[in-house]
Amino acid sequence: MVQTSTTLPVFILSIFAGAIADNFSRRNVMALGWCVIALSSITLTALVGLGFYNPWMIRAFSCLAGCGAAFTDPAWHASVVDILRKREVPAAVTLISVGYHAMRIIGPALGGGVVASFGPLTAFAIATLTYLTMLWAIGRCKWSGRSSPLPREPITTAIHDGARFTALSGEIKAAIARGTLFGRQASRYWGCCPRALAISWEEDR
Repeated sequence: MVQTSTTLPVFILSIFAGAIADNFSRRNVMALGWCVIALSSITLTALVGLGFYNPWMIRAFSCLAGCGAAFTDPAWHASVVDILRKREVPAAVTLISVGYHAMRIIGPALGGGVVASFGPLTAFAIATLTYLTMLWAIGRCKWSGRSSPLPREPITTAIHDGARFTALSGEIKAAIARGTLFGRQASRYWGCCPRALAISWEEDR
């Protein structure tokens, strides 16, 4: 449920966030998204510290953080071309993907160790510090987006053009198909994990 509450906003809002990132300052959009994530984490950390929390509250703040991530990710990925030279973009995209997937493997293991050793409050506090660090980095790193001579298009028009481009692009459709097939198969494994962990925990007891 926590994973769903975190990723569902990304699934729903990313299309709108991509159009917003193309029409407004990507740096400002990223800063706004990280502010939402940091605010969610700070509030949740404070509530856990006060002992006033429950599973539904954790899911609600996870959903709020997912909304911030939905607006942050498209602006971040699109801003790579603003920060680097064109010939450096492929290598940068590869490094970003490697780092993202590596942290998805290492992060939960480190987080689980922190929770087991020091409790959830410490884990939430460390997460909050990482979010505030990202805000500090965005504030310190100033880059100017490439100005376009074209007027700003409406959000609905941008979404329509993006959907039309996707529908006509064979490469994007192939990537979506591969991702769908992989996600459908992998979700079965993830769905079985809580049950397997519960059975293992009961056997250990």
